[in-house]
Amino acid sequence: MNAGTSVQLLSEDNAEAVASARPSWADVVPSCLERSRHGTSVTFVAFRGGRPVGLADLACGDVPEIKNVGVLPDLRGQGVGSVLMAEMERWAARGHTGVTLRVGLENDDARRLYLRLGYLPTGETSTVSYEYLDDDGQLRTATETDAWMTKGLA
Repeated sequence: MNAGTSVQLLSEDNAEAVASARPSWADVVPSCLERSRHGTSVTFVAFRGGRPVGLADLACGDVPEIKNVGVLPDLRGQGVGSVLMAEMERWAARGHTGVTLRVGLENDDARRLYLRLGYLPTGETSTVSYEYLDDDGQLRTATETDAWMTKGLA
């Protein structure tokens, strides 16, 4: 693992700590736990020094989809996202030959990470609108155009 970063599955045991790490995570933890109980996704949490510092979902399906990758702002660029991605890829490789994700066209840092990790653009885009809690706990609405990327798994 990278610089003391470990990854665990989101569970009832760590959900409170994860939810308290960031307002936007508090907003999604209950639905992540529910999807996990139904077997439709698995949520991964990165920890450093016992502190939740990253969160990401792997949606189950014919081709697993990595979703909602987030790292605390003060730790971005320090390998947390790479550790989360590697763990999700290991999980997805247990029966799948590839994985997909979407990245916002304006999210250059994430796109660079995914390219560095071997993800390739498919040329497809999609536009979604959604509501989210920002870091101040305010409900916001966003519309985002995403580029699809894919990676083959060994």
